[in-house]
Amino acid sequence: MNNHTRALLQPAALMTYIAAFAIGALYAQILPTLSVYMVQRFNSSPFQLGVFFVAIAASAIVVSQVIGRLSDKGINRLLLVFLGMLAGCISCISYALSASALAATLTGIFIFSFSAITLPQVMAHGREFADANLEKKQVALFNAILRASFALAWIGGPPLGFYLQHQLGTEKHYLFLGCAYLLVGTACWFLLPKAPPKVKDSSNSKKPFRIPFNLKLGFLACALLFGVNHSYMIALPHLLQGHLNISTQYTGLIMGAAAALEIPIMLAGGALAARMPLLPLLRIGAAAAAALYIGVWSASALWQLIALQIFNAIFVGFIAGLGITWFQDQMPKAAGTASSLFSNAIQLGNILGSLIIGFFAAWLGYHHMYLINALAAVLAVGLFFICASEQRS
Repeated sequence: MNNHTRALLQPAALMTYIAAFAIGALYAQILPTLSVYMVQRFNSSPFQLGVFFVAIAASAIVVSQVIGRLSDKGINRLLLVFLGMLAGCISCISYALSASALAATLTGIFIFSFSAITLPQVMAHGREFADANLEKKQVALFNAILRASFALAWIGGPPLGFYLQHQLGTEKHYLFLGCAYLLVGTACWFLLPKAPPKVKDSSNSKKPFRIPFNLKLGFLACALLFGVNHSYMIALPHLLQGHLNISTQYTGLIMGAAAALEIPIMLAGGALAARMPLLPLLRIGAAAAAALYIGVWSASALWQLIALQIFNAIFVGFIAGLGITWFQDQMPKAAGTASSLFSNAIQLGNILGSLIIGFFAAWLGYHHMYLINALAAVLAVGLFFICASEQRS
Protein backbone atom coordinates (compact mmCIF):
# COMPACT_ATOMS: atom_id res chain seq x y z
CA MET A 1 0.00 0.00 0.00
CA ASN A 2 1.59 3.29 -1.08
CA ASN A 3 1.50 6.51 0.93
CA HIS A 4 -1.30 8.03 -1.18
CA THR A 5 -3.61 5.07 -0.58
CA ARG A 6 -2.65 4.89 3.10
CA ALA A 7 -3.63 8.54 3.58
CA LEU A 8 -7.07 7.93 2.05
CA LEU A 9 -7.60 4.91 4.31
CA GLN A 10 -6.37 6.35 7.60
CA PRO A 11 -8.79 5.77 10.53
CA ALA A 12 -10.15 9.34 10.53
CA ALA A 13 -10.94 9.12 6.82
CA LEU A 14 -12.57 5.70 7.23
CA MET A 15 -14.79 7.04 10.01
CA THR A 16 -15.92 9.87 7.71
CA TYR A 17 -16.80 7.36 4.96
CA ILE A 18 -18.71 5.21 7.46
CA ALA A 19 -20.61 8.25 8.75
CA ALA A 20 -21.71 9.17 5.20
CA PHE A 21 -22.80 5.55 4.60
CA ALA A 22 -24.77 5.38 7.88
CA ILE A 23 -26.50 8.71 7.26
CA GLY A 24 -27.34 7.60 3.73
CA ALA A 25 -28.65 4.24 4.94
CA LEU A 26 -31.11 5.94 7.29
CA TYR A 27 -32.21 8.54 4.76
CA ALA A 28 -32.62 5.82 2.11
CA GLN A 29 -34.96 3.92 4.39
CA ILE A 30 -37.24 6.74 5.44
CA LEU A 31 -37.59 8.89 2.31
CA PRO A 32 -38.80 6.16 -0.12
CA THR A 33 -41.21 4.69 2.45
CA LEU A 34 -42.87 7.99 3.34
CA SER A 35 -45.22 7.87 0.34
CA VAL A 36 -46.45 4.40 1.36
CA TYR A 37 -46.80 5.62 4.94
CA MET A 38 -48.91 8.62 3.90
CA VAL A 39 -51.19 6.57 1.63
CA GLN A 40 -51.68 3.59 3.93
CA ARG A 41 -52.02 5.54 7.17
CA PHE A 42 -53.90 8.63 6.03
CA ASN A 43 -55.23 7.62 2.56
CA SER A 44 -53.45 10.63 1.02
CA SER A 45 -54.30 11.54 -2.58
CA PRO A 46 -51.59 12.02 -5.26
CA PHE A 47 -52.07 15.79 -4.91
CA GLN A 48 -51.59 15.62 -1.14
CA LEU A 49 -48.47 13.50 -1.65
CA GLY A 50 -47.12 16.11 -4.07
CA VAL A 51 -47.75 18.92 -1.58
CA PHE A 52 -46.12 16.86 1.19
CA PHE A 53 -42.88 16.18 -0.69
CA VAL A 54 -42.58 19.61 -2.31
CA ALA A 55 -43.11 21.27 1.08
CA ILE A 56 -40.40 19.13 2.68
CA ALA A 57 -37.95 19.81 -0.18
CA ALA A 58 -38.62 23.57 -0.14
CA SER A 59 -38.19 23.73 3.62
CA ALA A 60 -34.97 21.70 3.44
CA ILE A 61 -33.54 24.11 0.86
CA VAL A 62 -34.08 27.11 3.14
CA VAL A 63 -32.84 25.36 6.29
CA SER A 64 -29.77 23.82 4.65
CA GLN A 65 -28.64 27.09 3.07
CA VAL A 66 -29.11 29.14 6.24
CA ILE A 67 -27.31 26.55 8.38
CA GLY A 68 -24.57 26.21 5.78
CA ARG A 69 -23.90 29.93 5.91
CA LEU A 70 -23.88 29.92 9.72
CA SER A 71 -21.50 26.96 9.81
CA ASP A 72 -18.96 28.93 7.76
CA LYS A 73 -19.00 31.59 10.46
CA GLY A 74 -17.57 29.16 13.00
CA ILE A 75 -20.39 27.03 14.43
CA ASN A 76 -19.09 23.53 15.20
CA ARG A 77 -19.97 21.31 12.22
CA LEU A 78 -20.05 18.15 14.35
CA LEU A 79 -22.63 19.82 16.60
CA LEU A 80 -24.72 20.63 13.52
CA VAL A 81 -24.43 17.02 12.31
CA PHE A 82 -25.62 15.80 15.72
CA LEU A 83 -28.52 18.28 15.77
CA GLY A 84 -29.51 17.23 12.26
CA MET A 85 -29.55 13.58 13.29
CA LEU A 86 -31.51 14.50 16.43
CA ALA A 87 -34.08 16.18 14.15
CA GLY A 88 -34.26 12.93 12.17
CA CYS A 89 -34.81 11.01 15.42
CA ILE A 90 -37.63 13.30 16.56
CA SER A 91 -39.20 13.22 13.08
CA CYS A 92 -39.29 9.41 12.95
CA ILE A 93 -40.87 9.21 16.40
CA SER A 94 -43.40 11.88 15.40
CA TYR A 95 -44.24 10.02 12.16
CA ALA A 96 -44.78 6.85 14.16
CA LEU A 97 -47.21 8.59 16.52
CA SER A 98 -48.88 11.13 14.16
CA ALA A 99 -52.66 10.98 14.19
CA SER A 100 -53.27 13.00 11.01
CA ALA A 101 -51.76 13.82 7.64
CA LEU A 102 -51.52 17.47 8.74
CA ALA A 103 -49.41 16.51 11.76
CA ALA A 104 -47.13 14.41 9.55
CA THR A 105 -46.80 17.25 7.03
CA LEU A 106 -45.94 19.78 9.74
CA THR A 107 -43.37 17.33 11.11
CA GLY A 108 -41.80 17.11 7.66
CA ILE A 109 -41.69 20.88 7.18
CA PHE A 110 -40.52 22.00 10.62
CA ILE A 111 -38.49 19.04 11.93
CA PHE A 112 -37.51 16.51 9.25
CA SER A 113 -36.22 19.27 6.96
CA PHE A 114 -33.52 20.00 9.58
CA SER A 115 -32.13 16.49 9.06
CA ALA A 116 -31.17 17.64 5.55
CA ILE A 117 -28.25 19.59 7.03
CA THR A 118 -26.37 16.40 7.98
CA LEU A 119 -24.92 15.34 4.62
CA PRO A 120 -23.77 18.85 3.54
CA GLN A 121 -22.15 19.35 6.93
CA VAL A 122 -20.43 15.95 6.81
CA MET A 123 -19.18 16.80 3.30
CA ALA A 124 -17.99 20.24 4.42
CA HIS A 125 -16.34 18.74 7.52
CA GLY A 126 -14.73 16.12 5.30
CA ARG A 127 -13.41 18.80 2.95
CA GLU A 128 -11.77 20.64 5.84
CA PHE A 129 -10.25 17.37 7.05
CA ALA A 130 -8.97 16.58 3.54
CA ASP A 131 -7.47 20.04 3.07
CA ALA A 132 -5.61 19.71 6.38
CA ASN A 133 -4.47 16.07 6.08
CA LEU A 134 -4.23 15.11 2.40
CA GLU A 135 -2.35 16.29 -0.64
CA LYS A 136 -4.29 18.68 -2.84
CA LYS A 137 -4.60 16.17 -5.70
CA GLN A 138 -6.16 13.64 -3.30
CA VAL A 139 -9.03 15.89 -2.23
CA ALA A 140 -11.29 15.14 -5.21
CA LEU A 141 -10.79 11.38 -4.78
CA PHE A 142 -11.50 11.66 -1.06
CA ASN A 143 -14.73 13.53 -1.82
CA ALA A 144 -15.63 10.96 -4.49
CA ILE A 145 -15.17 8.11 -1.99
CA LEU A 146 -17.22 10.05 0.56
CA ARG A 147 -20.02 10.61 -1.96
CA ALA A 148 -19.78 6.97 -3.12
CA SER A 149 -20.21 5.85 0.51
CA PHE A 150 -23.50 7.75 0.63
CA ALA A 151 -24.54 6.36 -2.76
CA LEU A 152 -23.69 2.81 -1.68
CA ALA A 153 -26.29 3.05 1.06
CA TRP A 154 -28.98 3.66 -1.56
CA ILE A 155 -28.40 0.25 -3.15
CA GLY A 156 -29.70 -1.67 -0.15
CA GLY A 157 -31.40 1.08 1.87
CA PRO A 158 -34.77 1.30 0.06
CA PRO A 159 -35.31 -2.50 -0.21
CA LEU A 160 -34.42 -2.85 3.49
CA GLY A 161 -36.75 0.01 4.38
CA PHE A 162 -39.72 -1.53 2.58
CA TYR A 163 -38.93 -4.96 4.03
CA LEU A 164 -38.81 -3.65 7.61
CA GLN A 165 -41.93 -1.55 7.05
CA HIS A 166 -43.74 -4.69 5.89
CA GLN A 167 -42.40 -6.88 8.71
CA LEU A 168 -42.62 -4.43 11.61
CA GLY A 169 -45.35 -2.07 10.49
CA THR A 170 -44.86 1.66 10.03
CA GLU A 171 -45.03 2.58 13.72
CA LYS A 172 -42.36 0.12 14.93
CA HIS A 173 -40.20 0.71 11.85
CA TYR A 174 -40.09 4.47 12.35
CA LEU A 175 -39.49 4.09 16.09
CA PHE A 176 -36.56 1.82 15.22
CA LEU A 177 -35.24 4.42 12.73
CA GLY A 178 -35.61 7.13 15.38
CA CYS A 179 -33.34 5.18 17.73
CA ALA A 180 -30.89 4.56 14.87
CA TYR A 181 -30.77 8.28 14.02
CA LEU A 182 -29.87 9.10 17.62
CA LEU A 183 -27.23 6.36 17.76
CA VAL A 184 -25.56 7.45 14.48
CA GLY A 185 -25.68 11.11 15.49
CA THR A 186 -24.00 10.34 18.82
CA ALA A 187 -21.34 8.24 17.07
CA CYS A 188 -20.63 11.10 14.65
CA TRP A 189 -20.19 13.52 17.55
CA PHE A 190 -17.66 11.31 19.34
CA LEU A 191 -15.89 9.45 16.52
CA LEU A 192 -15.56 11.82 13.56
CA PRO A 193 -12.20 13.61 13.35
CA LYS A 194 -12.12 17.01 14.96
CA ALA A 195 -11.90 19.92 12.56
CA PRO A 196 -8.62 21.84 12.34
CA PRO A 197 -8.76 25.26 14.02
CA LYS A 198 -10.09 27.96 11.73
CA VAL A 199 -7.76 30.79 10.83
CA LYS A 200 -9.59 34.08 10.99
CA ASP A 201 -9.29 36.12 7.81
CA SER A 202 -9.88 39.75 8.78
CA SER A 203 -9.64 40.83 5.15
CA ASN A 204 -12.64 38.71 4.25
CA SER A 205 -14.71 39.32 7.35
CA LYS A 206 -16.08 42.64 6.12
CA LYS A 207 -16.70 41.55 2.54
CA PRO A 208 -20.35 41.01 1.57
CA PHE A 209 -21.36 37.41 0.98
CA ARG A 210 -21.42 36.64 -2.73
CA ILE A 211 -21.95 33.47 -4.72
CA PRO A 212 -19.49 33.37 -7.67
CA PHE A 213 -20.94 33.63 -11.17
CA ASN A 214 -19.54 30.21 -12.07
CA LEU A 215 -21.34 28.67 -9.12
CA LYS A 216 -24.66 30.28 -10.07
CA LEU A 217 -24.39 28.67 -13.50
CA GLY A 218 -23.29 25.35 -12.00
CA PHE A 219 -26.16 25.42 -9.52
CA LEU A 220 -28.70 25.89 -12.33
CA ALA A 221 -27.05 23.15 -14.40
CA CYS A 222 -27.07 20.67 -11.52
CA ALA A 223 -30.66 21.51 -10.58
CA LEU A 224 -31.71 20.80 -14.18
CA LEU A 225 -29.75 17.53 -14.27
CA PHE A 226 -31.04 16.26 -10.94
CA GLY A 227 -34.54 17.36 -11.93
CA VAL A 228 -34.63 15.34 -15.14
CA ASN A 229 -33.03 12.42 -13.32
CA HIS A 230 -35.84 12.54 -10.75
CA SER A 231 -38.52 12.56 -13.45
CA TYR A 232 -36.66 9.79 -15.32
CA MET A 233 -36.87 7.47 -12.32
CA ILE A 234 -40.52 8.26 -11.61
CA ALA A 235 -41.60 7.82 -15.23
CA LEU A 236 -39.53 4.72 -16.06
CA PRO A 237 -42.02 2.03 -14.90
CA HIS A 238 -44.83 3.81 -16.76
CA LEU A 239 -42.68 3.97 -19.92
CA LEU A 240 -41.96 0.24 -19.67
CA GLN A 241 -45.56 -0.77 -19.28
CA GLY A 242 -47.35 1.84 -21.39
CA HIS A 243 -44.95 2.28 -24.32
CA LEU A 244 -42.84 -0.90 -24.53
CA ASN A 245 -45.31 -3.42 -23.06
CA ILE A 246 -42.65 -4.60 -20.60
CA SER A 247 -43.50 -5.56 -17.01
CA THR A 248 -42.76 -2.87 -14.44
CA GLN A 249 -40.83 -5.42 -12.38
CA TYR A 250 -37.88 -4.86 -14.75
CA THR A 251 -37.58 -1.30 -13.42
CA GLY A 252 -35.56 -2.69 -10.53
CA LEU A 253 -33.24 -4.52 -12.92
CA ILE A 254 -32.58 -1.35 -14.92
CA MET A 255 -31.94 0.77 -11.83
CA GLY A 256 -29.82 -1.97 -10.29
CA ALA A 257 -27.63 -2.01 -13.40
CA ALA A 258 -27.10 1.73 -13.04
CA ALA A 259 -26.30 1.45 -9.33
CA ALA A 260 -23.77 -1.32 -9.98
CA LEU A 261 -21.91 0.92 -12.46
CA GLU A 262 -22.22 4.23 -10.60
CA ILE A 263 -19.86 3.58 -7.72
CA PRO A 264 -16.81 2.37 -9.72
CA ILE A 265 -17.31 5.23 -12.18
CA MET A 266 -17.61 7.66 -9.26
CA LEU A 267 -14.28 6.41 -7.88
CA ALA A 268 -12.69 6.46 -11.34
CA GLY A 269 -13.87 10.05 -11.71
CA GLY A 270 -12.17 10.93 -8.45
CA ALA A 271 -8.93 9.42 -9.73
CA LEU A 272 -9.25 11.33 -13.02
CA ALA A 273 -9.82 14.55 -11.11
CA ALA A 274 -6.34 14.21 -9.64
CA ARG A 275 -4.92 14.47 -13.18
CA MET A 276 -7.21 16.95 -14.95
CA PRO A 277 -9.56 19.87 -14.18
CA LEU A 278 -13.02 19.09 -12.82
CA LEU A 279 -15.03 21.23 -15.23
CA PRO A 280 -14.45 19.06 -18.36
CA LEU A 281 -15.53 16.01 -16.35
CA LEU A 282 -18.76 17.78 -15.33
CA ARG A 283 -19.41 18.61 -18.99
CA ILE A 284 -18.94 14.93 -19.88
CA GLY A 285 -21.35 13.94 -17.10
CA ALA A 286 -24.01 16.36 -18.35
CA ALA A 287 -23.54 15.17 -21.94
CA ALA A 288 -23.95 11.57 -20.76
CA ALA A 289 -27.31 12.53 -19.24
CA ALA A 290 -28.45 13.97 -22.59
CA ALA A 291 -27.34 10.78 -24.35
CA LEU A 292 -29.25 8.69 -21.80
CA TYR A 293 -32.57 10.45 -22.34
CA ILE A 294 -32.28 10.47 -26.13
CA GLY A 295 -31.49 6.76 -25.90
CA VAL A 296 -34.44 6.03 -23.62
CA TRP A 297 -36.77 7.97 -25.94
CA SER A 298 -35.62 5.93 -28.96
CA ALA A 299 -35.29 2.53 -27.21
CA SER A 300 -37.50 -0.32 -28.34
CA ALA A 301 -36.25 -3.22 -26.19
CA LEU A 302 -35.31 -3.97 -22.60
CA TRP A 303 -31.67 -4.76 -23.41
CA GLN A 304 -31.25 -1.31 -24.91
CA LEU A 305 -32.47 0.35 -21.70
CA ILE A 306 -30.05 -1.77 -19.67
CA ALA A 307 -27.16 -0.93 -21.99
CA LEU A 308 -27.99 2.79 -21.71
CA GLN A 309 -27.31 2.67 -17.98
CA ILE A 310 -23.61 3.22 -18.72
CA PHE A 311 -24.59 6.82 -19.59
CA ASN A 312 -26.67 7.05 -16.42
CA ALA A 313 -23.70 5.84 -14.39
CA ILE A 314 -21.34 8.36 -16.02
CA PHE A 315 -23.82 11.14 -15.30
CA VAL A 316 -24.24 10.19 -11.64
CA GLY A 317 -20.58 9.28 -11.17
CA PHE A 318 -19.27 12.58 -12.52
CA ILE A 319 -22.00 15.03 -11.48
CA ALA A 320 -22.90 13.59 -8.07
CA GLY A 321 -19.39 12.34 -7.36
CA LEU A 322 -17.34 15.35 -8.47
CA GLY A 323 -19.89 18.15 -8.46
CA ILE A 324 -19.59 18.84 -4.75
CA THR A 325 -15.80 19.16 -5.00
CA TRP A 326 -16.18 21.69 -7.84
CA PHE A 327 -18.75 23.63 -5.79
CA GLN A 328 -16.37 23.72 -2.83
CA ASP A 329 -13.50 24.83 -5.06
CA GLN A 330 -15.55 27.83 -6.16
CA MET A 331 -15.94 28.94 -2.53
CA PRO A 332 -12.79 27.65 -0.82
CA LYS A 333 -13.41 29.65 2.36
CA ALA A 334 -17.07 28.67 2.68
CA ALA A 335 -17.23 24.88 2.43
CA GLY A 336 -20.50 24.73 4.37
CA THR A 337 -22.28 27.16 2.06
CA ALA A 338 -20.91 25.46 -1.06
CA SER A 339 -21.86 21.97 0.17
CA SER A 340 -25.34 23.19 1.07
CA LEU A 341 -25.72 24.75 -2.38
CA PHE A 342 -24.91 21.42 -3.99
CA SER A 343 -27.34 19.60 -1.71
CA ASN A 344 -29.99 22.20 -2.48
CA ALA A 345 -29.43 21.75 -6.21
CA ILE A 346 -30.54 18.16 -5.65
CA GLN A 347 -33.55 19.29 -3.58
CA LEU A 348 -34.55 21.87 -6.19
CA GLY A 349 -34.07 19.19 -8.84
CA ASN A 350 -36.56 16.97 -7.04
CA ILE A 351 -39.11 19.77 -7.17
CA LEU A 352 -38.40 20.43 -10.87
CA GLY A 353 -38.65 16.71 -11.59
CA SER A 354 -42.07 16.56 -9.97
CA LEU A 355 -43.18 19.54 -12.06
CA ILE A 356 -41.87 17.88 -15.25
CA ILE A 357 -43.97 14.81 -14.44
CA GLY A 358 -47.01 16.90 -13.54
CA PHE A 359 -46.87 19.10 -16.66
CA PHE A 360 -44.90 17.57 -19.53
CA ALA A 361 -45.75 13.92 -18.86
CA ALA A 362 -49.42 14.84 -18.56
CA TRP A 363 -49.22 16.89 -21.78
CA LEU A 364 -46.93 14.77 -23.98
CA GLY A 365 -47.03 11.37 -22.29
CA TYR A 366 -44.22 9.56 -20.49
CA HIS A 367 -42.46 8.60 -23.74
CA HIS A 368 -42.06 12.07 -25.24
CA MET A 369 -41.29 13.54 -21.82
CA TYR A 370 -37.80 12.09 -22.30
CA LEU A 371 -37.20 14.49 -25.18
CA ILE A 372 -37.88 17.33 -22.75
CA ASN A 373 -35.39 15.69 -20.38
CA ALA A 374 -32.80 15.56 -23.18
CA LEU A 375 -33.29 19.24 -24.01
CA ALA A 376 -32.90 20.20 -20.35
CA ALA A 377 -29.69 18.14 -20.14
CA VAL A 378 -28.34 19.86 -23.28
CA LEU A 379 -29.09 23.21 -21.64
CA ALA A 380 -27.10 22.04 -18.60
CA VAL A 381 -24.18 21.14 -20.87
CA GLY A 382 -24.34 24.66 -22.29
CA LEU A 383 -24.32 26.18 -18.81
CA PHE A 384 -21.21 24.19 -17.89
CA PHE A 385 -19.52 25.39 -21.09
CA ILE A 386 -20.33 29.01 -20.18
CA CYS A 387 -18.55 28.45 -16.87
CA ALA A 388 -14.98 29.67 -16.97
CA SER A 389 -12.06 27.47 -15.99
CA GLU A 390 -11.09 30.11 -13.44
CA GLN A 391 -13.37 31.54 -10.77
CA ARG A 392 -15.42 34.59 -11.68
CA SER A 393 -17.15 36.79 -9.14
